[in-house]
Amino acid sequence: MAYGPLRLLASNKITSATMLTVSSQATGDTSGVVKSGSGVASMSVAGDFAAAVNLRYRLNIDDVSSGKEVGQATFRWRTDQTTSGTWEESAVTTVQTPAYALSADGRGGGLSVSWTGGVGDDFEEDDDFYFVAKAQYGPGKMLDRDRQTYWKSTGVDDETIVIDLGSAQSITAAILHDHNLTDSATVKIQGHTADSWASPAFSYTFTSIVDLLSHYFSQSYRYWRFYIDDPTNTDGYIQVGNIGLFAYTQLEAENAEWGSVEVASLKAQQNESEVGVQRDYYYAQQRQWNLNFPEVLSNNDVDTLIGVQENLIDATTKQISPLWVHLFSDETEKIRLMRWQNIGEFQRVFRAYLLNSGVSMTFAEVVKT
Repeated sequence: MAYGPLRLLASNKITSATMLTVSSQATGDTSGVVKSGSGVASMSVAGDFAAAVNLRYRLNIDDVSSGKEVGQATFRWRTDQTTSGTWEESAVTTVQTPAYALSADGRGGGLSVSWTGGVGDDFEEDDDFYFVAKAQYGPGKMLDRDRQTYWKSTGVDDETIVIDLGSAQSITAAILHDHNLTDSATVKIQGHTADSWASPAFSYTFTSIVDLLSHYFSQSYRYWRFYIDDPTNTDGYIQVGNIGLFAYTQLEAENAEWGSVEVASLKAQQNESEVGVQRDYYYAQQRQWNLNFPEVLSNNDVDTLIGVQENLIDATTKQISPLWVHLFSDETEKIRLMRWQNIGEFQRVFRAYLLNSGVSMTFAEVVKT
């Protein structure tokens, strides 16, 4: 058995959905319309929402000086992504048919609105209409590290995910996870100095299509691309749940010591009826790793682990992200998306003569149900 050193992939260089451009995207859904105001008109939303992120729309009646009926009053509109204090468009006439396209946001939402009058004044100035459009298959779903969400394409041929990191950054690992690719798919990770892919400076083709596609290398580029071609895929689309470009962290210590364990467990729930009948409901298998490291861990390794800890904690959202843990880095099946269970207890502890004490880390796999 091989025992390559532990690697931690905690810092995804893809930090925002705005860094991602996909070749196609399945459309999302819109919520119902919420109205605030005294006018009697109602608003309907139609079309296929194809924007990359969720958007909250606000339409505001800005002028009724020409009349308060549909076709007379005008409105302005914005989304929660519009620059503060501004509107995408203003003085737009309310229409019943044809519907008016909300296209000025530049996000390709594909939505339109129409109005239906009623008995009484249709509008009063400053009436508001709100709705939410959900990009449940947008590229940002590949970054939330939620194994229940994913990007979904509209086809299976020559689909691409282009990443703009904003500047050239050193990348040593790539991840593509929770996909629906078949054994005959072609998948490449490519890097280049420009968003041009006829002859990329770096290109690697995955030789075996498994659920978790990972590759280690050392390249530095601003632009990256995952190329996916799977023409025999009977689903009719490509889905990807997790994507990442990382600079992995590797400890100086060879690996965990004697006493470390890998636990195979189940995520399950037990219910008992009033008459004592018990039933166990199984959701998913889960692996847990309890790793013990050398009694004297180097200062560099302790500093490395503290850096990983700080990277996983978001001071703004107060959330703790999972990370990719590769227990034996020369065994491809030993890499999993994990939560650092005892991250809140990790600290620098010293023995006599300022030697670091041993460190114990507990990880639990993020499972898909």
